[in-house]
Amino acid sequence: MNQNNNFYLQEFYAKKFNELASVGGDIRRMFMLGQKLLQENPQIDLIDLSLGNPDLEPPEIVTSSIIKVLEKHEKGSHRYMDFAGLVDVRKFLAQELSHSEHVNINEETVYLTVGAAGGIHILLRVFLDQGDEAIIFAPYFPEYIPYISNYNAKPVVVNCDELHEPNLEDFRSKISEKTKVVLINSPNNPSGALYSKETIEGIASILEEHRRKTGQCIQLISDEPYSRIVFRNKTVPSILESYRYSWLIRSFSKDIGLAGERIGFVAWSEDKTKLGFINALRNSARCLGFVGAPRLMQRILPHVYHARVDVGIYEERVSKFIQILSEAGIKTIQPAAGFFVFPKSPIPDDRAFCDSLVSKGVLCVPGSGFGCPGYFRASLTQNIDRIEESAKRISNYKKDI
Repeated sequence: MNQNNNFYLQEFYAKKFNELASVGGDIRRMFMLGQKLLQENPQIDLIDLSLGNPDLEPPEIVTSSIIKVLEKHEKGSHRYMDFAGLVDVRKFLAQELSHSEHVNINEETVYLTVGAAGGIHILLRVFLDQGDEAIIFAPYFPEYIPYISNYNAKPVVVNCDELHEPNLEDFRSKISEKTKVVLINSPNNPSGALYSKETIEGIASILEEHRRKTGQCIQLISDEPYSRIVFRNKTVPSILESYRYSWLIRSFSKDIGLAGERIGFVAWSEDKTKLGFINALRNSARCLGFVGAPRLMQRILPHVYHARVDVGIYEERVSKFIQILSEAGIKTIQPAAGFFVFPKSPIPDDRAFCDSLVSKGVLCVPGSGFGCPGYFRASLTQNIDRIEESAKRISNYKKDI
């Protein structure tokens, strides 16, 4: 505060907020480097591969379903509702998920959420106390760190192998008496890796063995926003079938292109030990302010659930990008889903590489921001011509260095 009693508002920000705001930020940092470059040179042709914002428009049935629902003019259709979501929509999802996940699910074991992130938060609020630990696997979605830290818990990072699958021995060694939650993300952002059925069963087996030995019941949360945009007819192993104390989170941001509409769900299997858990989520959502997923989006879900964006477009972009990089000697593990690729950095310092790449007109994000130094992430959410051009620029830059 200066002598005129003027002040900057940030002087009054909470210490916890400042702590969380300072975590990570490589994606934002790269975006800002690009903005600075554009200010200095407005004529530059900048290709932004930093932001994971899906670009494929929703299938036509989404628009027509919204219009159809609104044209019914049903009284009360925009009022408050049960925090858990509309019962008929939960029944619909329960029926679909019982079939796809090979477990019994009913309307009392499905909870509609404000996107996948809302689902993660209400679960973490239920399970985490101060000083608890939550295990995540590198490479991880960067927001997991502040998500967990927000509840005064500690993120514990487990390494993955060269195929970006979890190292189960490292996982076993990281479990402690403070471990309350394991959070997995498969198909994975940033790598596009799809954890194998053997890996999922291995994680479940270790957790079950630990429960039998110690009586400690660790919760397994599976964050799966990319589960319905997998390539080459691959299938995502059912987490609910593999482990009793597991929680499935999905959204419709990527598969139907509804990222801005913030609609997702949490689902779990019928189990007498979980009776009434839906009320815990209601109370968690009330505490956090996630008091109901968007009602209009809920109402169209039964009509659009089986629709998809053209996954083949994402797969073509990924294949072409990797092919061009491969010809320049840049190695990439072939993703199994999504629109991200996670190549090896041509130099050990991935942050220095991505910073220098900005001058070539390409924005990528260093792997260090995902807990995996020595790599970089590219988000392929532009048309194929731009994808090919960006890959050529990266390849040419690699040759220069």
